[in-house]
Amino acid sequence: MRIRTLALGLLALPLFASAQVNEQLADMNDTIEMMRSVSALERKAVITRGLQLSGEESTEFWPIYDDYAAEKKRVNDRLVKIITDYAANFENLSDELATSLVKDSLDVQGDLLKVRKKYLKKLKKVLPPKTLARFNQIENKLDAVANVTMAQGIPLVMD
Repeated sequence: MRIRTLALGLLALPLFASAQVNEQLADMNDTIEMMRSVSALERKAVITRGLQLSGEESTEFWPIYDDYAAEKKRVNDRLVKIITDYAANFENLSDELATSLVKDSLDVQGDLLKVRKKYLKKLKKVLPPKTLARFNQIENKLDAVANVTMAQGIPLVMD
């Protein structure tokens, strides 16, 4: 039960909707998806309040943001799988799975950075420089909160 609680707690993060979870935790999928959806809506509300875009800026910004969120979602879906694989195997983690999880998590981090850079380039065309910088700051802060939440909820690998 501890591992199921761990997995559920970790997935209450702004990772956006529907990801494949470890098959041992499949019965939790609906709850996980509901929590992820709420987190995504909260993230969008924080961005809305933080940017305070004009009508024209908003019209140009949100379609690009939605594409960004969708692409980020695809990468974060892999993170959900990594977390649930770890949760499902936490007590009996093999060396092979530990190695794979480390590699996969680094790949996810790299891919998230690529997505961020790609969309900051696109947003640079529709937002003033200070607004773009504020958006980047908001994203960094929201990601930091998510990372702290994960760090608090994920126990270290045992020998």
